[in-house]
Amino acid sequence: MLDIVVTKHPKSVITKHSQTLARILHQLFDLRREWHTTKRSDLIEDVDDVEATSTDIAIKIIYKLNDATFRPIFSGLIDWATIGLPKKERLGRTYRLQTLYGFMGEFFGNLKSIVTGYSTYLLETSVQVLHGVDSKDEESKELWARVLRTLRKSFEHDQDDFWQSPSHFGVIAPVLCAQFTNASLLPLMAELVPTIVELAAAADSSEHHKELNGAILKHTRSETASVRLAAVKCEQAITEKVGEEWLAMLPEMLPFISELQEDDDDVVERETHRWIVSIEEVLGESLDSMLQ
Repeated sequence: MLDIVVTKHPKSVITKHSQTLARILHQLFDLRREWHTTKRSDLIEDVDDVEATSTDIAIKIIYKLNDATFRPIFSGLIDWATIGLPKKERLGRTYRLQTLYGFMGEFFGNLKSIVTGYSTYLLETSVQVLHGVDSKDEESKELWARVLRTLRKSFEHDQDDFWQSPSHFGVIAPVLCAQFTNASLLPLMAELVPTIVELAAAADSSEHHKELNGAILKHTRSETASVRLAAVKCEQAITEKVGEEWLAMLPEMLPFISELQEDDDDVVERETHRWIVSIEEVLGESLDSMLQ
């Protein structure tokens, strides 16, 4: 019924009742927390479907609002998810944030470069979630993954150099690179690596590339094979995505590549070879003489 109401009425009506609609969205977005609180497994199975429908309706509402009307609603949604519950209700806050980031992923994916600037509102919370992930807690891991997917969408559609700004890049890049230490505990290949790849493409400057590359290469010397593997896979993926601009730092990479060619772990060694092949494809020449 709400979907029909939002679809049928013009922008003027939606704007007039925007505060009422905002309150309804808060209730819809709180269903994940409420359903888990009830312990009703028969309801919890449906939460993803209802949440997806609620997100679709929210996007339709946003299309009918201008920035001046929507920005306070958006700010209120952030406050609702981040400080709307007492700190002692840790799980409830986690569920609200899961819903928020599920919505934000669609928000950035649908409205693209128009709303990249709204990432400012999420920076602090994103850093807190990534730093505080509990690999033994499934809900914490799910939130961690949703944060990365949301950031990935923001990076992917940045056309206004938002993530080029040192005040934004400098906040998020270190915490993303620090996640490599969780390689044996979290799905880095599926979630972290694609996110860092998109950041490398968005933060298109030699200074940012050098900082990002240095932080990733550091992990190729980890004592843990899974960490080294994740770092190599990340370098490989960035090389394929960014190309020659990334390989401007090849002289810095070569000592690390040489070491990795003789890695104790067979998988790391194999992926290093694949990385070398991808570099050679971009450069159009062999690395053999450089690696001797």
